[in-house]
Amino acid sequence: MTTLESEPSSKKPAPSGARSRQGGIRPFRAHVIWAVFKRNLQSYFSNPAGYVFITLFVFISSAVAFWQDEFFTNNLANLDQLNRYMPYLLLFFIPAITMNSWADERRQGTDELLLTLPAHDLDVVLGKYFAALGIFTVALLFSSSHLLVLSYLGSPDLGVMASTYLGYWLMGALLIAVGMVASLLSSNVTVAFILGALFCAIPIFLGGIGSPTGGPLRRRLEGWSVPAQFHDFGVGVVTLSGLFYFVALAAAMLYLNMVLLGRRHWAGGEASKGLWFHAAVRFAAVILALFSLNMMIEHLGARADASSEKLHTLSAESIELIDQIKDDRPVMIQAFYSPEVPREYVETKTDLLDLLQSYAARSRGKIQLNLTPTETYSTAAREAEKRFGIEPRRVVTTDQAKQSSTEIFLGVAFTSGLEEVVIPFFDRGLPVEYELTRSIQVVSRSKRKKVGILSTDAKMMGGFNQQSFGQTPEWSIVTELKKQYEVTSVSPDTPIADDFDALLVAQPSSLTQKQIDNLTAYVKNGGPALLFLDPFPVDNPQISPEVPRAPAGGPFGGSPPPEQKGNLRPLLDLVGIDWPTTEIVWNSYNPHPQLADLPPEVVFIGRGSGEKDAFNPDQSATSGLQEIVTLFPGMLRSKGGGAGPEFTPLLRTSDAGGLISWSETAQQGFMGISGINPRRRHLPSDVGYTLAARVKGAAAGEPKPASDPAKKDEKKPEEKPATINVIAIADLDIISEQFFELRRRKIENLDFDNVTFVLNCVDVLAGDESFVTLRKKRPKHRTLVAIEEQTKDFLEALQNQTKSAEDAAKNKLDDAQKAFDKQVDQVKTRTDLDERTKEIMLANLQEVAQRRLDVEKQKIEDEKLNQIREGKADSEQKTRAIENRVRYLAAAIPPLPPLILGIIVFITRLRRENLGASPKRLAA
Repeated sequence: MTTLESEPSSKKPAPSGARSRQGGIRPFRAHVIWAVFKRNLQSYFSNPAGYVFITLFVFISSAVAFWQDEFFTNNLANLDQLNRYMPYLLLFFIPAITMNSWADERRQGTDELLLTLPAHDLDVVLGKYFAALGIFTVALLFSSSHLLVLSYLGSPDLGVMASTYLGYWLMGALLIAVGMVASLLSSNVTVAFILGALFCAIPIFLGGIGSPTGGPLRRRLEGWSVPAQFHDFGVGVVTLSGLFYFVALAAAMLYLNMVLLGRRHWAGGEASKGLWFHAAVRFAAVILALFSLNMMIEHLGARADASSEKLHTLSAESIELIDQIKDDRPVMIQAFYSPEVPREYVETKTDLLDLLQSYAARSRGKIQLNLTPTETYSTAAREAEKRFGIEPRRVVTTDQAKQSSTEIFLGVAFTSGLEEVVIPFFDRGLPVEYELTRSIQVVSRSKRKKVGILSTDAKMMGGFNQQSFGQTPEWSIVTELKKQYEVTSVSPDTPIADDFDALLVAQPSSLTQKQIDNLTAYVKNGGPALLFLDPFPVDNPQISPEVPRAPAGGPFGGSPPPEQKGNLRPLLDLVGIDWPTTEIVWNSYNPHPQLADLPPEVVFIGRGSGEKDAFNPDQSATSGLQEIVTLFPGMLRSKGGGAGPEFTPLLRTSDAGGLISWSETAQQGFMGISGINPRRRHLPSDVGYTLAARVKGAAAGEPKPASDPAKKDEKKPEEKPATINVIAIADLDIISEQFFELRRRKIENLDFDNVTFVLNCVDVLAGDESFVTLRKKRPKHRTLVAIEEQTKDFLEALQNQTKSAEDAAKNKLDDAQKAFDKQVDQVKTRTDLDERTKEIMLANLQEVAQRRLDVEKQKIEDEKLNQIREGKADSEQKTRAIENRVRYLAAAIPPLPPLILGIIVFITRLRRENLGASPKRLAA
């Protein structure tokens, strides 16, 4: 074992003014700290056992990060799984590093030699601390191979990865100081390890320790726990309060090391009793001061955003919109929030309050902010409910495997003059910055733009349903539009006014001919319109274009039959769109393994599908979007011919799909459509389809009437061609309630851009694109591209196998039908039978052959389904094989470097021990 390098005798003694109370030795001498650091670091890395611990750490962290099914289910290139378990992994790894710090010195008797040398206690403590921190840093560097695995599988956010590893390092820095305290209390390394794990468990499980107390104290203790402080680092935010928490608490633990190490100077005897109490009070005062200072720093809200998308930084669009607020129209913001909220809403509340304060500071007095902590049944709660309709929301939270519910306030009211916008509650998935910026901009304007909702059988504005005899609420898309626009209901029975900035039309195929003519006239006059054209609305299949209008009282009602649906073709011809009402698009691309059971008619649109222009990059409504889901959508085509408005695709599928007819999809029943046909066939067409398009420009010229010779010389005013301004979306379910619910509740990683896309379309038509860029601000959907590419081949093979099975089944059915037709022809051509006998024989043949044909059809259908099932099972098996290969490689390769180094050190050490030894003694 190497010994501490003593100070050379040639050095001059320290000046008397620099001497300390401890034997006249001043602290913070770099060469002493370096000597202790080098001694402990060399001792650890010259022992193969040290490499075993590092190898074990890298292996376990790799298994935690990549072995779980959740990693492949989420299909995201991040370290979310490792972030969740890293504090508990360090709970055992850190004590393995620190257990030798003091306990081994005492066991070998070298502590007396170390502590009697001319070195200050603080220098020795810091030297040992930096050595342990260096060991942990080396282990983290070896574990950084996880980034290589993620880079191979996808495209991780390197900024988030950097802040995540900074958080890992800070956690280790704190826990090492805690573990050294445990090592000081025992001379047995095993006991030191156990005590280290117990001591490290206190800051890690601090939230659980406070759980029995309940209420604000529990939440405060939970916020001071290591996992809670690390959370911001894991999402790409480096907070000043988090840095101070880890550094300050580590310093406090090092101070405790100093106290315990210095006890040798005064421990023992009656006088030591008071000194123990004095030391405990001093340490408690240090801890209390540090936590108080940490609370003050938390209120500052200083943070650095390391994410690539700068999700936690005020965007340039928000700053520009705030700067545009007029001095004579200041905005008053009143926020009502619960002082204590469940764990799931802490991040939302923090972001909300931090952003509000940032807005107020940026506005230079044009935004007046009033933050009101609001308890249930308090005066503030009554004011929030009476003035703004802000009520407490009951939310469900899970704590230690128990579910509980509580009511919390998290609402904001914006007022400026007579304008008022209220957000009653900020759900977890609500984009906070977008909601705040939009609300501020809307109330600061003198006038809102006007959006109309055309009344159709879809009933977007809600109202009385004559078929179900019940009241239906307005759609969430209407509620969302009311936050920004003046929204009114528009009747299609009369000519539509042209003063709307945008008109939303859901399922225009359900209108009567007169209503369609009124809509056509509006579009022809240049009225901006957003058309939802859906061949099979999943939420309400009865309004499909192929389903006739039902009587108001249902099939048993006594009301007269309603006026039937009109012909939509003139409107589609005017805008230059071809929309086959009987064709439904399906596609096999699905980037969410947890949703693998969804039918292929649930079409996912994204860049990972292989379609380069899945989202048109040149259109502001779609550029920057990441993923959209459509349910049983239709397809749009340009009428072509060169004449008419310009047809610009907005959303496109990949070529890994095809079309299925409406009649084969819908399962008819006595009461109408009863469901979806489970035996529908999916034949790939190897063609991509347009699901949404913008149509803008001059309409195709209408044919001129034949000229009258008598009026040849008459001059007629020249008619200008109609200017078309339409966006068509071949799916109404794109704005169904489930997508708004997913957006509000922030379920797993299902973050779709459906709502964003539709709102962008309205803004583009209305000529107000100030919120389009801000609305797209969200984390990039970084999928495991490498796995998707490999499984894509399996999906294509499955489609080809399915097509082969369908073709084979069709050929067999055709052969069976031909055999039956041949038998019929043979009977008909017989001349030895009269007509009556032929009819009897044909009837008998028909009955027998039909039974055989039905049996044969069922047999062929079963064979086809079996082939398809086998193909799916084979594809699933190959996908699992790929995932398992990634698991094994990710868990096996990263630990190899430290393991190889450990073997080299072991062999080198063995050779040195045997060097110079007698061969006879070695042989013996």
